[in-house]
Amino acid sequence: MESISLSNEVKIPKIMLGSFQMNKESDMDEVVEEALTHGVYGFDTSPSYKTEEMLANAIHKSLSKHSDIKRSDLFVDSKIDSWQMMEGKGDIRKYVEEMLEKTNLSYLDLLLIHWPEPNFYTETYKCMEKLYEEGIIKSIGVCNFRIRHFERLIKDGATITPHVMQNEIHPFNVEEELVNYCKDHGIVVQAYSPLCRMIPEIANDATLNILARKYNVSVAQLMLRFHTERGLVPIVKTSSKKRVLENTDIFGFTIEDDDMTTISMLDRHFKMFLESRCCPGY
Repeated sequence: MESISLSNEVKIPKIMLGSFQMNKESDMDEVVEEALTHGVYGFDTSPSYKTEEMLANAIHKSLSKHSDIKRSDLFVDSKIDSWQMMEGKGDIRKYVEEMLEKTNLSYLDLLLIHWPEPNFYTETYKCMEKLYEEGIIKSIGVCNFRIRHFERLIKDGATITPHVMQNEIHPFNVEEELVNYCKDHGIVVQAYSPLCRMIPEIANDATLNILARKYNVSVAQLMLRFHTERGLVPIVKTSSKKRVLENTDIFGFTIEDDDMTTISMLDRHFKMFLESRCCPGY
């Protein structure tokens, strides 16, 4: 799997597998095994997904079958949720240490703030900076940020520019201004819900289907390639090992510039996950 260098030279895979709403151990085991078999080494989880332990167990099982693959070949990220930020008043060290202990992982490749909880996200980020400097976390980042949140981090004394931002991005929500801001500041963007959950409006979209036929790929593959050609890292979730290969086999074609523009014009600022109290007006 091809990778992208973060600003700290850590390598992140160009496409990753998500674990949101995966609740069957057997499915997780099959998906992780299929992923490693086909060179897909990036995995995303979160405490709120309740998949951290299940994902880690699946990784350990699969690594035991593949002597040629090491933990250092993988990229595993997790998040700090709002309740942890509030309960710890920004001091989230114990939650990270507990997560590493229960998953038997010695480090995380990336830790993200899940939502910018207004009273605690800057203090949380400063604590993450310390964990990063200690090597417990290889990279740090944020999710669901707006430009104003980045500016507040700087104002409140953050010293390390986030290595990664993870936001909901798909053809109906391309986030051009935010993506450009991140590129200008050397922040790699992960796109969650990159397929907009294949809701009927996007699965049946005439433009996407016409272009998918043009490139002889599925609509899902077209959308995922759209992300990677923008320099984004899509996080795609599937409970089917069959879909693992289809969703990651997207590097055999290139979307023409005019078609990239056409897909971008589908933007309607539509989001599956609406901003909440954790992302208010400041």
